[in-house]
Amino acid sequence: MDIDHIEWFMETAQMVCDIEGLDDTLLLPLAILHDVGYSKVKDVGTANYYDTNIREAHMQAGRDITIEILKQVNYPPDKIERIAHMVAIHDNWAFGEVEIYVNDPVLGTFKDLDYLWIFTEKGCLAIQKVLGKNDTEMLEHLRNEASPIGGKKPYSNATTHRLHDEYLAAREIELTANTNPEIR
Repeated sequence: MDIDHIEWFMETAQMVCDIEGLDDTLLLPLAILHDVGYSKVKDVGTANYYDTNIREAHMQAGRDITIEILKQVNYPPDKIERIAHMVAIHDNWAFGEVEIYVNDPVLGTFKDLDYLWIFTEKGCLAIQKVLGKNDTEMLEHLRNEASPIGGKKPYSNATTHRLHDEYLAAREIELTANTNPEIR
């Protein structure tokens, strides 16, 4: 799922940067590197990605790996520091921190896109498998899924809000068709 996630993320992040005028020299490396820390998390193959200890460990490991990689490619030092910081906090919504996403358009857009992955066709199938839900249960899960940054500001921009609506509509068609063969 990781390769599919990053490929989708890169393409979609670039499109959102173009439409919303965001700095792609920050968002694209963040998109690529945000979960690289999982490579250092023990037993990641059997890990529950919803476990807050695992989230914390992968963010801290990811910060260090991000610095190392970006230095090797001679990325601007000020951007290395900012991207590494965002990698180190990218899942802090799981710890109740939401203002960091509301106050930073790049980090907020990142969070929107990372969250929207489960609404894509491949992301939905992957998460459905992890959660052990049938099509009806998964559709209900998607319909009721709250943004990680909740009611404060569920979307950082109009483009990610539109993407959510489009992806949810597509999953409703697919998952309903899977459970109701006469719709096909």
